[in-house]
Formats: sequence, C-alpha cells, structure tokens
Amino acid sequence: MTPMPKALIATDGSDYATAAATHAKELLHPSTEFTLLTVVPPPVMPVGAPVTGIEAAPMMTPETSEELTEAFREEAKENLERTARALGGPADPNRRVEYGDAAAEICRVAEDEQFDVIVVGSHGSGFVKRVFLGSVSQQLLHHAPCPVLVVRASSRS
Repeated sequence: MTPMPKALIATDGSDYATAAATHAKELLHPSTEFTLLTVVPPPVMPVGAPVTGIEAAPMMTPETSEELTEAFREEAKENLERTARALGGPADPNRRVEYGDAAAEICRVAEDEQFDVIVVGSHGSGFVKRVFLGSVSQQLLHHAPCPVLVVRASSRS
C-alpha cells in the first residue's frame, strides 16, 4: 500500500500564505496529509547596536523578552488557525510552530519528517513579513530535501 503523500505548508497567516495553501490543496492529490508550519524568527539586534563594552548589556529585561516571546507564540498560533480555516475540508491539518531561521527550520522539518513537498507563498505580511520574503523561497528552492511549490501572489487574484 502506498503511503499517503505529505505536504508541509509554510505560512505566516497572511493572505498570500493562505492563498498559497488553498491553491496547493487544489493542485495536490486529494489524499495529501497537510501540516502547517510557521517559524517565529529569533530576536533581532537593533541595526548599529554595539556588541562590546557596557552597551553590550541586554536592552530588554527577561520579563520583557518573555512577554515578546509569548506575543510571537500567540500570533503564530493565530496564523496557523487562519490558514487551517482557509484550507477547510474534512481533514484537520497538523500545526507546528518552530523557532529560528525560516528557511533552515522549514528544510529541517521537511527532512526530519520526510515530507513529499513544501508549499510556500512568494510574499508575506504581518509580524513575520521578513520571514517569508523571496529570499526564503529562494533558499528553499536550493536547499530543500524535497520539491518546493512556490505560489506567486499574483497567481491567485
């Protein structure tokens, strides 16, 4: 018996990402098992921030850092739910939140769980806009362990 095909849909919950997910669902085999993945980026140092001396001390308190992490976590969950609602259908997709570099985490998950295809939109918005820009799609095309379906924003008008 042939195993059910598995698709990893990288999403940030934006209109572009949900359109990519629904377009992929139309294109892929009806028995495909979908997993939704959003990647929360690591904290970013302010541009020009010094890295030595007294100014190298953290600019956030541990409490502020935890609050920010929790806000990102909650927004990531909301983005997954938004994409899951857009997919609809009888099968409820799996949901995952990972932390780190988007392209690296998407590739790692795809390899570890042996996905048959990665689906990603070509443009994003919201708190992880910087995560799903063209450079991530480009990195996936070069480094993913499986085929990558990139759905351009303009292809779903």
